[in-house]
Amino acid sequence: MARAEKQKVKTLFVAKYFLENSDENHPITAGDIVDYLREDCGIEVERRAIYRDIAALRDVYGMDIDGGQGGKYRLLSRQFEFDDLRLLAECVHAAKFISASKAKELVKTISEFCSIYQAEELQKEVFLCDRVKTTRNNILLTVGIIYSAMATKQDGKPHTPQKITFKYLKYALQNKREQVERRKGATYKVSPYKLLINDGNYYLLAFDDRYQEIRRYRVDRMKEVKAIDEPREGAKVFAELDMESYTRRVFSMFGGKQKRVSIRFINQLLDTAIERFGTSPDVFYRQDDEKHFVVTADVEVSDQFFAWVCGFRKRAAIINPPDVVESMKKFLEDIETRYQDDKN
Repeated sequence: MARAEKQKVKTLFVAKYFLENSDENHPITAGDIVDYLREDCGIEVERRAIYRDIAALRDVYGMDIDGGQGGKYRLLSRQFEFDDLRLLAECVHAAKFISASKAKELVKTISEFCSIYQAEELQKEVFLCDRVKTTRNNILLTVGIIYSAMATKQDGKPHTPQKITFKYLKYALQNKREQVERRKGATYKVSPYKLLINDGNYYLLAFDDRYQEIRRYRVDRMKEVKAIDEPREGAKVFAELDMESYTRRVFSMFGGKQKRVSIRFINQLLDTAIERFGTSPDVFYRQDDEKHFVVTADVEVSDQFFAWVCGFRKRAAIINPPDVVESMKKFLEDIETRYQDDKN
């Protein structure tokens, strides 16, 4: 850019300097701006012109610039508050479906909305317990393909949602660092309907053409995802699906045959029960005695569900229906047998 042209947009360079170098804890001076314009932008300017630029940024552009006393100025607020940006950065780090390298890249982008000092704080590694992040870097590309296939409009024109194909991966004991293809590399074909996040993982809910039912797939385990020229199926099934109830049952209890189950808890576990089962009209809570309450809800009865109840030891027990109680007893007997002497 020629020097004369730079002079015309000098005020914008001053705004850029404020955005990058000032926040509520880091004031700058008119002298700092003069040096920046001369050394980085090739613009010679007097301090009086800087005062006019700052006034214009306040009055015309609405920038929240504080100060002037003692020759120091601070940019107090901007488009995004720093606490909001920090929360976004922490969410990126916490997402297991985003690889470590991609997380750093995304946080660097988020950092462009704050000062260099705040950016340095944002880009510090966040330590997260129990977060095994994916090693695959194309997850967001896969998500984009799925959203495109599900779209009802593309480029402003009506679009018929499509099926997708992919290969599904799993870990093998022979090489725990690399995932291998399920079904010996067979291609899955499904009708995608919903993308959601649970416990830091991205999942696709889709209508499986092969089994004619709703199934879920981990997006970071999907490989070679492609939209195909076939209209998706299963619209009626998804229209009848109570998404909140379905996700609570499936993701909380790992899947199984749906049953209406009553569980007796000690009163101190009410918060835990509500966090697990929610408070929708189909979930019923009642006081059982002074020390216990009972929750009745639809759950996916499975070994994982029984193991979850076992985690509370004597503080929780399944009390209804009788067949689920018997299945729980059988589950415990199988475990006891497994740990008897000389039989494990």
